[in-house]
Amino acid sequence: MFYSERQQEIVKILSAKCSASVHFLANKLHVSEPTIRRDLTYLEEKNFIHRTFGGAVINQLTTTEIPFQLREHDNPTAKETIAKKACKHIKNDMVIFIDSSSTASKILKHLTNYSGLTVITNSPQCSLKLAELNIRCFCTGGYMKDDSYTYVGPYAEYFLRNFNADILFLSSRGLSDDGFLCHSSVEESNMRRVMIQQSKKRVLLCTSDKIGHSYMCNICTLNEIDDIITEGETPEYLLKMLRSK
Repeated sequence: MFYSERQQEIVKILSAKCSASVHFLANKLHVSEPTIRRDLTYLEEKNFIHRTFGGAVINQLTTTEIPFQLREHDNPTAKETIAKKACKHIKNDMVIFIDSSSTASKILKHLTNYSGLTVITNSPQCSLKLAELNIRCFCTGGYMKDDSYTYVGPYAEYFLRNFNADILFLSSRGLSDDGFLCHSSVEESNMRRVMIQQSKKRVLLCTSDKIGHSYMCNICTLNEIDDIITEGETPEYLLKMLRSK
């Protein structure tokens, strides 16, 4: 397991359990207790957790976003499968919105199979990768969230409203059983809402581990989305919600 993958798993476990001991985390992740302590020290420095005697608790007030560096190593096979499936929606000369999610970023390398594309994103990581691939790109600018390295805020939202996209590829932190795309960040939810408003077609990229999870902010409902792509078969009850638009 990569160092960042392990930290990702620690955050996930603490988010689900609220707290855990060093002994429990070491057994769960099959590493030594000193290794877990080093990980917890790093995560506490980033304000994601609070250390306790013998363990740690999630920081509910500030741990709303998992850093991109941690997210990009989570479920890599599932995200690559989703990215390949998403390509069926892409055509030459499209204007594409891509949000700041690590799932959507997996599409980037596949864009070289098309010509005349323009991509608009609020992710500095995506914009740098697109420049390396010689794909025309606009990046919003705005306030950069230091926990997720994402541009958000009124300036970034205003920037997006100056564009009309043929298609939007977006993800969310969770997809609730009652059909809400949801997120833990108000600012990032607002950015996705603007992208939805400014796009002709909206495609949700959703790893199966996000299904059935709800977070503080509702972005939109499934009937505001045109397609949902998972790494496997999408549950039928979600497809019914999608078709109800």
